[in-house]
Amino acid sequence: MALRLDPATIVFREFAGLEPVEPDWRKDVAYWEDYNAKFFGSNGLTYTAADSNVASWLQAPDRAPFAFMVRDLLPALERRTDLSDIDFVLLAHWLPDLHLGTSVTNYALHRLGLENGFGFAISDRGRSASLFAVHCIARYLGQGRRRALLMAMDQKHLLYRSPLVESLDPVNSACIMVLEQDGASGLTLAGYRRCPGVTAAMLASRIGLLCRDFGLDPAGTLLIADPAVAERSDFPGPVLLQRPQHLCSAPFAALAGCPDAGSDVLMVVHEQDCLTAVAFTAGCGEPA
Repeated sequence: MALRLDPATIVFREFAGLEPVEPDWRKDVAYWEDYNAKFFGSNGLTYTAADSNVASWLQAPDRAPFAFMVRDLLPALERRTDLSDIDFVLLAHWLPDLHLGTSVTNYALHRLGLENGFGFAISDRGRSASLFAVHCIARYLGQGRRRALLMAMDQKHLLYRSPLVESLDPVNSACIMVLEQDGASGLTLAGYRRCPGVTAAMLASRIGLLCRDFGLDPAGTLLIADPAVAERSDFPGPVLLQRPQHLCSAPFAALAGCPDAGSDVLMVVHEQDCLTAVAFTAGCGEPA
């Protein structure tokens, strides 16, 4: 069986404020400071006042909870493809939702009126979560399960300071799409790889090996990557730059901007010396 994705059906959007600031936000400061202290403590860290971002988090004018992003994107996706028979809803994100504890997948299932669908979230794979999500979908579908809704999203505000996140300068963004077993059109999944121990100096050779492993001709393959990765890739084929600020949605946001892609596609994310990749082949042939 072949898992397919039609780039023309991908819906991507950046978001400003979707939720107004609570006028009496100061009453919640102590609660969230205590939450931060316990969260740091559970990870063996000491929380200090310098770590706090609570006041900014509570009064940010561009708050964008995940469920609100899903609410705004689902109608657009419904205009592009049928969502009445989704079997699996998967959320991929790195940064936490503003509404901690909300089941965004249950919200999507309820919004679509799907009583028998299954949903869960992936949140521990960094910016490559959406690529791992594709791998999970490929493993789950089958035995009568045919169609999956993938939602990749992140919102920019954290309760605590993070130099790593601040260096990425994220924006509120979300990308939703349907992947389908034996779909009539679109790109065909060729596979998923996670390669630890890949330094920046090794990117060109490792990306070349990935093309070989997936059966792709680099000269005829579209590489989707961060600018820093693309610069070091020495890639002979076309390159489409993704914006690191889009975090988990970045690879598919880039692909959404190229809906008529007629070539094979290699998506890569490189972080902490780990290279993660998903490959798609053009047309509807069986995957390699």
